[in-house]
Amino acid sequence: MEQHPATPSPADQGVEVQIHSSPKFWPFILTFAVFGALVGLIIGLLGEPSQEYTRASASGFFAIFGAGFGVGIGALAYVIVDRVTSRKTTKHLAVPLAEDTDSSGQQG
Repeated sequence: MEQHPATPSPADQGVEVQIHSSPKFWPFILTFAVFGALVGLIIGLLGEPSQEYTRASASGFFAIFGAGFGVGIGALAYVIVDRVTSRKTTKHLAVPLAEDTDSSGQQG
Protein backbone atom coordinates (compact mmCIF):
# COMPACT_ATOMS: atom_id res chain seq x y z
CA MET A 1 0.00 0.00 0.00
CA GLU A 2 1.49 3.30 -1.06
CA GLN A 3 0.88 6.40 0.91
CA HIS A 4 0.82 10.03 -0.13
CA PRO A 5 3.43 12.17 1.69
CA ALA A 6 0.75 14.70 2.63
CA THR A 7 -0.97 12.09 4.80
CA PRO A 8 1.74 10.53 6.96
CA SER A 9 1.16 7.32 8.85
CA PRO A 10 1.53 7.37 12.63
CA ALA A 11 4.90 5.58 12.26
CA ASP A 12 6.34 8.44 10.17
CA GLN A 13 7.63 11.36 12.14
CA GLY A 14 7.58 14.77 10.55
CA VAL A 15 10.04 17.52 11.25
CA GLU A 16 8.92 21.12 11.38
CA VAL A 17 11.12 23.30 9.15
CA GLN A 18 11.22 27.01 8.47
CA ILE A 19 11.44 28.07 4.84
CA HIS A 20 12.39 31.50 3.61
CA SER A 21 13.40 32.57 0.16
CA SER A 22 16.52 34.66 -0.04
CA PRO A 23 18.02 36.48 -2.99
CA LYS A 24 20.99 35.06 -4.85
CA PHE A 25 24.27 36.62 -3.74
CA TRP A 26 26.34 36.70 -6.94
CA PRO A 27 23.72 38.33 -9.20
CA PHE A 28 23.45 41.16 -6.66
CA ILE A 29 27.22 41.64 -6.51
CA LEU A 30 27.78 41.39 -10.27
CA THR A 31 24.89 43.71 -11.13
CA PHE A 32 26.13 46.44 -8.80
CA ALA A 33 29.74 45.93 -9.93
CA VAL A 34 28.78 46.39 -13.59
CA PHE A 35 26.60 49.38 -12.76
CA GLY A 36 29.42 50.95 -10.70
CA ALA A 37 31.92 50.35 -13.50
CA LEU A 38 29.60 52.00 -16.03
CA VAL A 39 29.11 55.03 -13.78
CA GLY A 40 32.88 55.28 -13.28
CA LEU A 41 33.45 54.98 -17.02
CA ILE A 42 30.97 57.77 -17.72
CA ILE A 43 32.56 59.99 -15.06
CA GLY A 44 35.97 59.37 -16.63
CA LEU A 45 34.74 60.18 -20.13
CA LEU A 46 32.76 63.29 -19.18
CA GLY A 47 35.33 64.78 -16.80
CA GLU A 48 37.95 67.38 -17.63
CA PRO A 49 40.90 65.99 -19.58
CA SER A 50 44.13 65.83 -17.62
CA GLN A 51 47.61 66.78 -18.79
CA GLU A 52 49.12 63.75 -17.03
CA TYR A 53 46.70 60.97 -18.05
CA THR A 54 44.92 60.03 -21.25
CA ARG A 55 41.14 59.99 -21.25
CA ALA A 56 41.17 56.18 -21.66
CA SER A 57 43.42 55.58 -18.65
CA ALA A 58 41.39 57.95 -16.49
CA SER A 59 38.17 56.23 -17.58
CA GLY A 60 39.60 52.81 -16.74
CA PHE A 61 40.79 54.08 -13.37
CA PHE A 62 37.32 55.43 -12.52
CA ALA A 63 35.66 52.26 -13.87
CA ILE A 64 37.74 50.06 -11.54
CA PHE A 65 37.00 52.23 -8.51
CA GLY A 66 33.32 52.39 -9.52
CA ALA A 67 33.17 48.59 -9.75
CA GLY A 68 34.70 48.27 -6.28
CA PHE A 69 32.27 50.80 -4.88
CA GLY A 70 29.42 48.96 -6.64
CA VAL A 71 30.46 45.66 -5.04
CA GLY A 72 30.32 47.28 -1.60
CA ILE A 73 26.90 48.83 -2.27
CA GLY A 74 25.66 45.53 -3.74
CA ALA A 75 26.76 43.60 -0.66
CA LEU A 76 25.00 46.11 1.58
CA ALA A 77 21.84 45.91 -0.56
CA TYR A 78 21.98 42.11 -0.42
CA VAL A 79 22.17 42.11 3.38
CA ILE A 80 19.24 44.51 3.63
CA VAL A 81 17.06 42.53 1.21
CA ASP A 82 18.00 39.26 2.93
CA ARG A 83 17.04 40.65 6.34
CA VAL A 84 13.69 41.91 5.01
CA THR A 85 12.83 38.61 3.31
CA SER A 86 13.96 36.51 6.28
CA ARG A 87 11.11 37.98 8.30
CA LYS A 88 8.68 36.32 5.91
CA THR A 89 9.41 32.73 6.90
CA THR A 90 6.83 29.99 6.75
CA LYS A 91 6.71 26.81 8.78
CA HIS A 92 6.08 23.48 7.07
CA LEU A 93 6.05 19.87 8.13
CA ALA A 94 8.72 17.79 6.38
CA VAL A 95 7.77 14.12 6.14
CA PRO A 96 10.35 11.44 5.20
CA LEU A 97 9.56 9.64 1.97
CA ALA A 98 9.36 5.87 1.66
CA GLU A 99 12.24 3.84 0.18
CA ASP A 100 12.52 3.86 -3.61
CA THR A 101 10.46 1.12 -5.27
CA ASP A 102 10.13 0.22 -8.92
CA SER A 103 6.80 0.01 -10.77
CA SER A 104 6.18 -3.62 -9.68
CA GLY A 105 6.36 -2.62 -6.03
CA GLN A 106 9.69 -4.37 -5.38
CA GLN A 107 12.53 -2.50 -3.82
CA GLY A 108 15.32 -1.78 -6.26
